[in-house]
Amino acid sequence: MFKRLCTVAFVGAISFVLTTAAHAAVFVYEDYNAKSKSNKSAGKLSNQLVSVVSTYDDESELFMWDVQLKSKAKVDGFWLVVNNGPNPKKADVNELAIMYGDLDKGVVSTYAYNGKNGPDSINDPGELLQTDSIDVAGKNFKFEIDATDINSWAGWDTPSAGSVNGIGFDNKIGIWFHVMTRSKFSYNGGGDIVGLDGFKKQGWYDLSNKTTTTIVAEPGTVALFGLGLLGLGLTRRRRQ
Repeated sequence: MFKRLCTVAFVGAISFVLTTAAHAAVFVYEDYNAKSKSNKSAGKLSNQLVSVVSTYDDESELFMWDVQLKSKAKVDGFWLVVNNGPNPKKADVNELAIMYGDLDKGVVSTYAYNGKNGPDSINDPGELLQTDSIDVAGKNFKFEIDATDINSWAGWDTPSAGSVNGIGFDNKIGIWFHVMTRSKFSYNGGGDIVGLDGFKKQGWYDLSNKTTTTIVAEPGTVALFGLGLLGLGLTRRRRQ
């Protein structure tokens, strides 16, 4: 009897794991003809991009952002907000996360986004959530963020119907991505970006409701190893 109960429990556990893993998916956004826009008041920093690629794993909550800049681009900083629908700069306060990146130092710090059309979330409300590293190689930069802690932050307000909290997207993506030249960031003693003190020029890559492709994880792979986390060697510091 005991042996039979153990067998039933084991089979049930395996079924649960496989069912859970079968629903795991990686959503992929790719634009190999990316173009940033700008205007006179922003310093005319347009056409700085070659490509933008992003992925989001809904099981591990791993977010990846990979950008190829043009050979003559002068970009040294950025801010970024993503969601799964309309332009993220129209989101409500404390619904999404905003990422600030310093390419010279290879650092990206994530804050709660205040819902305003500007980069001042770093000061208002100034809620630092996490800091990660950026891999910069020539005119290419890439970073990977384990957004688990970011997305589970207790300060998020309830998102609008069908929206996400923090960092993430699914079969649709919305992007609010600004690139900058002569960026001036300030840091605290722990290496977190705590201020965006100015920049010379800016350009933007704004998109809404763009369709993504989906890679469905094979049952068991996610459960055993954690899809997307194999061999990545993520560098992350939690908010103190």
